[in-house]
Amino acid sequence: MSGLPGLVADDLVRTLRIPEVPRLTVHEVLAPTMLRSVTGDRRHTYEYAVDPMVRDGDDVRVMLNAAAVLRREVRRRSWHRSTVAIGASGSDPYGSFEDRYRLMPGVISTLAESQTPFALHTGSDLVVRDLSLLRVVRHAVPVTVVVAVPCLDVDLCRRADPQGSSPTARIETVRRLAEAGLAPHVQIAPLLPLLTDSTSQLDELLGRLADAGADRVSVSVLQLSDDGYLEWIADEHPALLRRYRSLYGRGSFVPADYAVRLRERMGPLVQAHGLTRQVDDRPAVAVAPPPEPSDDAALTLF
Repeated sequence: MSGLPGLVADDLVRTLRIPEVPRLTVHEVLAPTMLRSVTGDRRHTYEYAVDPMVRDGDDVRVMLNAAAVLRREVRRRSWHRSTVAIGASGSDPYGSFEDRYRLMPGVISTLAESQTPFALHTGSDLVVRDLSLLRVVRHAVPVTVVVAVPCLDVDLCRRADPQGSSPTARIETVRRLAEAGLAPHVQIAPLLPLLTDSTSQLDELLGRLADAGADRVSVSVLQLSDDGYLEWIADEHPALLRRYRSLYGRGSFVPADYAVRLRERMGPLVQAHGLTRQVDDRPAVAVAPPPEPSDDAALTLF
C-alpha cells in the first residue's frame, strides 16, 4: 500500500472492495488533518482545500473522521476563515462512494457553522441530494457550487470524466442548483482538443447551460497524464495522434496561444447566450492557463 500517497500518515481502519464498484479498492482511514494549504500551487485560486475522499488510480482513501477533524481545525483561534475548496484537486467529493459514506453533509455543516466560505467542485448529480442543506447554509456563508460539464457527447464525457454523471444529468444538476438560488458556475472541464472544442460544439453546450440557468462559465483544457489518453487516441482516433503530439509537444499542457484562440472564439458565444456576468474584474468566460513555461502566458483564472 506504499503506492497510495498519504496512507502512511493516516490510521488505516480497513481495506475492502465494494461489489458495486469492484475495480476500486477502498481504504477507510482516520485522517490526522483535513485542511490542506494550496497556496504554493499557482493553478489554484484558493488558499485551502479539503478532500473527504482521495482517489489515486484504482485506490480510494475515505476519511471516515472528515467532519470531526475539520471541526477541530476550524475552531482554532488561528483560523481566519479563508475560502475552502472542496473537490478542486481532482477527487470528486460526490464520487463513487459518497452515497455510501455520506461525508459531505458533515463537511458542509462544519464549514457553515464556523462561518467559513467554501467552493464545491463536482461532476456528479449526487450533489442534488444535499440541495436542501446547501440552500440553508448559503444564508450563513458564501457558497459557490461549480459543476464540471466536459461536453454533450455521452461517450466522450465518460472518457473525459469517468467519475462523473452523464451530460444530461450534469445539466439537470445545474438547473436544480439555479432553481434553488445557488447561482451555479459551470466549468467545461476537461475540454478535449480536436474532439470537443469546435465552435459548433461549444455553441450548443453554452446554449444548453444558459437554458439551465448557469451563472458563469470557465474552461479547463485537458492536461495530459499517464492515464493512457494518448493510447486511447491512437486506438479510437488515430488520425488525431500526430496533431496531439504536435499540440502538446513533450509536455502536459497546451501552449498559451491555444488558450488565447479558444477564449477569442468563446467570447462571442458567451455573449450570444447571455452568459456575460462578471465577478469583480474576472471575465464571464475564463480559460485556465498552462502553467508553463512562464507567467507571461497566464490568462485570467476562474
